[in-house]
Amino acid sequence: MDTYRIPLVWQMYGHCDIDANSFEEAVKIALGPETPLPDGSYVDDSVAVDYEVLKLGQDKKDGTLTKQELRSQLQQGHTLNNLLAFGPGQDCEIFKADKFYPGDVVIYVPDVALNHIPLDRPITDQEEFSEVLSNCYTGQDFIDECHGDTEKAECLFCYCDWQHPSSAVDELADDGEES
Repeated sequence: MDTYRIPLVWQMYGHCDIDANSFEEAVKIALGPETPLPDGSYVDDSVAVDYEVLKLGQDKKDGTLTKQELRSQLQQGHTLNNLLAFGPGQDCEIFKADKFYPGDVVIYVPDVALNHIPLDRPITDQEEFSEVLSNCYTGQDFIDECHGDTEKAECLFCYCDWQHPSSAVDELADDGEES
């Protein structure tokens, strides 16, 4: 018999007592990140399979998640570790897809420690969010780095094992001249 991990969602209800100058302000505070969730009660018959997370799990295995899908999932509070299959690079941890995908599929994230990329917590700060997304490279990013040369972009993707593609493209060119 196999074991399956099924993502479930359900609804709860509860109340918060909020000090505010208006009802609108109270709602804003209640929904804000600083207000803890209240003790609640389960809403009967509200449990359901979270098919979006189930699909993401399959996408993670397949290594196919577009930058827009990644952005959306991070905005919903998912962590990078739950979305991409990080693994070893050159003395570091990176994400690298199983193969080169042209287009908007995220295929590479360089050294997470060096680039201060959080893997196990939601990214809530907008500046950090933008910085993290700028480190999530798509096949098109590799192609752009290689001035439209898809074959060179695929070689660059294969070469990258810790660094940014913009740094590695020069190293790849240097290695090509030495051979």
